[in-house]
Amino acid sequence: MPDFALPTIPFSDPVLIFGTIMVLILVFPALARKIGLPEIIGLILAGMIVGPFGLGFIERDATIQLLGKVGLLYIMFLAGLEIDLNQVKQNSTPTLIFGMLTFLIPLGMGTALGYWVFGMTIPVAVLLASMFSSHTLLTFPDVIKLGLAKNPAVTTAVGGTIITDTLALLILAVVASSSQGETNVLFWIRLFGLMITYMVLTMYLVPRIGQWFFRKQGTNSEVEFVVVLAMAFVFSYLAHLAGLEPI
Repeated sequence: MPDFALPTIPFSDPVLIFGTIMVLILVFPALARKIGLPEIIGLILAGMIVGPFGLGFIERDATIQLLGKVGLLYIMFLAGLEIDLNQVKQNSTPTLIFGMLTFLIPLGMGTALGYWVFGMTIPVAVLLASMFSSHTLLTFPDVIKLGLAKNPAVTTAVGGTIITDTLALLILAVVASSSQGETNVLFWIRLFGLMITYMVLTMYLVPRIGQWFFRKQGTNSEVEFVVVLAMAFVFSYLAHLAGLEPI
């Protein structure tokens, strides 16, 4: 009979880690709802309490990084499903203005602060400023539950978020790539060539792969969901190969 032993802290058993996360997801959003807060606030507080800077039950290991990245990609996936493209086209001007202003103003102020006040180099100052020039879609699931996903203001905010996140991740890709070699003409041709090739292939291949698969498999909501989700994650990885972030 195996010896009984209490789990060590931080937890190392992946089953215990996943079980703990599931309990937190079940309990803390419900507590947040009871006091009138968004569910996402409960999840954030749960992470702070049990994380490495709280009680230390769960550390930021490979399992947590995997779950976090998958969750973030899934939120972006849900946002894409909920966006009405016709409404985006109608609100394209305010979306573009909102996205560019909310990105360029923090970027400019942050770069100036980092360069002139903290003595950073230009690349470091730009990279730091880009971190708080982007938005987040963490609260988007709550917006969906409230039935506001198709509201023009929400569409503009989501579109602006996609713009700021794309630009911030583009800056990250440029700075990360430039730190590994000389930023000559060949560097820029390779970087933007791969990005453009990836975007063109994605827009061309994704609809055709979906049409071919659904034509062969027929209509099945569960299969459709798995196929679309699989393509989302596969092409997210291909984005990484092209020099972009998977998100």
